[in-house]
Amino acid sequence: MFALTVGVVILVTLVILYYLRPSTYPKKLNGQWVGEAKPGETRILRGYTAEKELVTENLSHFRTINDVVNGFTREDKKEFVGYRRCESTVAFKTMTVMVNGKEEQKKLYKYKMSPYIWISSVEYHHMINRLSTGLLSIGLMKGDKLGIFCETRYEWMALLLAACRQGIIAVTVYATLSDDAVKIALEETDIKGLVVSEDTAKRLPKIGIKQHVIVINVDENKENKTSFEALNLSEEKTEFAEVHENDLAMIMYTSGTSNSPKGVTVNQNQILMLSYAYTHVLEFSRERFIAYLPLAHIFEIGIEFALLMDFATIGYAGTRTLTAGGCHECNSDLIELNPTAMIGVPTVFNRVKKGILETVGKSNWFKRFMFSTGFYIKKALYVDYNLCPPYLFTPLLKVVDGIIFKPLSKSLLGKNIKSVIVGGSALHQELQHFLTVILPNVAIMQGFGMTELCGAALAMPHNDPETSTIGVIFPTYEAKLRDVAELGYLTSDNPPRGELMFKGLPVTKGYFKRDEENKESFTEDGWFCTGDIATIKDDLHVCIIDRKKNIVKQPCGEYISLEPIESKYSSSKVIDNICVFADPFHDFIVALISPSHNVIKEINPTLAFNDAIKNKDVIESVKKMLAEVEVGLSAKQKIKYFTLVPEEWTPENGLLTAALKLKRPAINLKYLPQIQQMFSLN
Repeated sequence: MFALTVGVVILVTLVILYYLRPSTYPKKLNGQWVGEAKPGETRILRGYTAEKELVTENLSHFRTINDVVNGFTREDKKEFVGYRRCESTVAFKTMTVMVNGKEEQKKLYKYKMSPYIWISSVEYHHMINRLSTGLLSIGLMKGDKLGIFCETRYEWMALLLAACRQGIIAVTVYATLSDDAVKIALEETDIKGLVVSEDTAKRLPKIGIKQHVIVINVDENKENKTSFEALNLSEEKTEFAEVHENDLAMIMYTSGTSNSPKGVTVNQNQILMLSYAYTHVLEFSRERFIAYLPLAHIFEIGIEFALLMDFATIGYAGTRTLTAGGCHECNSDLIELNPTAMIGVPTVFNRVKKGILETVGKSNWFKRFMFSTGFYIKKALYVDYNLCPPYLFTPLLKVVDGIIFKPLSKSLLGKNIKSVIVGGSALHQELQHFLTVILPNVAIMQGFGMTELCGAALAMPHNDPETSTIGVIFPTYEAKLRDVAELGYLTSDNPPRGELMFKGLPVTKGYFKRDEENKESFTEDGWFCTGDIATIKDDLHVCIIDRKKNIVKQPCGEYISLEPIESKYSSSKVIDNICVFADPFHDFIVALISPSHNVIKEINPTLAFNDAIKNKDVIESVKKMLAEVEVGLSAKQKIKYFTLVPEEWTPENGLLTAALKLKRPAINLKYLPQIQQMFSLN
């Protein structure tokens, strides 16, 4: 009788838990298969409103970027665009770094920033009008090209909008691109003017620019140079060039993982069409957004256009002052702004995770116990069993969040954060789980996009409990997979696997002046080939599982995929960056590791960093740390030999892209002797 009673109680409890599961998104958002499959391909996957035909028109009332700017006067929103001024800098540390094989002393600074200074929507509208007149006054006209070569700031976006107002084509270039890459982009497009900041202006002599230069944040008005402030004093006129929705708006140069950047053409209606999709799929509602990723990246600029169309608030931030680590006697940008939404790349959030775990690890045993217990409870409910019903566990979750995670979230991202969107590269499942637990009531979403797609083509809907997925397809695109037989990925697999391909109005018309690349990247019937290997699940969620170019066939005939291995090892606190190598002649893998200065200091406090990474005991300690995160890797996937390198890998030294992805050719070239030496050890 007792056993029966217990069984009934358990059964009733399970039924209650089932019906108290959290509500999820409408399943119609998953989309549907259409048409018949061609040999070696899947059927076509379309978004939920595009079963009969693909959405090929902009559903918003904005047809051109001029329409967006004109909409800024519909009300006078006081906090529309904001920025902070640097009031002073303080050197707080000197460290030894390796630059081109030589040791150099590098000073690290902290910055005292002002409170946010706000520009109202009406004043922003007038500013753009004045700037657009100013661009004409220095000789630019419709069809000319204006290069924008500076870091993210409010002036960047204002000048882009001003250029588009006159039909001037913006050529966007990452501030972190090498001098040679910048020169290629600016010469290839035959720019008539160039926007630079105080930082990027220092590089102009090496790049050899002769065109008119607009300098931001420098009071300089010389021959062939105009300051932003002077341009902003131009007479405001209300007559603008006639601009059409199919006109070219931007040529966006990709940071690329190769050495040569490519210019992707983006029309006015393409960027606005996708921005409208962002607003509705991601459920933006007049957000308060923190802008810090490179505006030369389609992820950032697409989101910002969506927010401007939605009349949101945008606060510009610096990468150095985004968090408290770079601030002196002031709040971080995140705390000062208190955003409701932010975006980021996985590398940024991986560093946040490591910082949290490092802080927790140094705290007393009680705090460590509370964090671990709270984390276990929330992970079990939210992730492992997807049980977070509104009644049964609410008191327990409120206590856990109130004591542990809300104060942590508030100290990191401010008190109002509601959504975090991750893109740029794949978000590891473990990192997604971590963010879901430590950020109470925050939607953690990821998507998939490329410059060639004019932004994101897939994203997770709100309340989507899935992990390890890039979401569902937007109704403005259609997608399919095709066989990559030489790598063993077939659409006949269950679920189907193959190269991910896209078609749709937002897809670029092609690379600027790159006929060969266009032939390689587009099929004859107009499908864009991403080079990413994906699988499509039964619920029509898409998962990226590999990259064609990052797969190596070893002598044993097995294929080794490098990115998942790097992602696995990157969870170790000792790793800042890691690049794994395999080749057709060896049946093991090796790695170069740029280690964390702080962790190396913990291992051996007495040795200088450059000496410590060569020390046998330190190397042995690092080896043990790597072994701790190897769970789930096969013997072939485990690193056999590694080398610790003294250089920090950054976009500035050409070893990372602006989106913080590895530039494998550059890393391979720089460290070729070390790589060859590791492979010769066997």
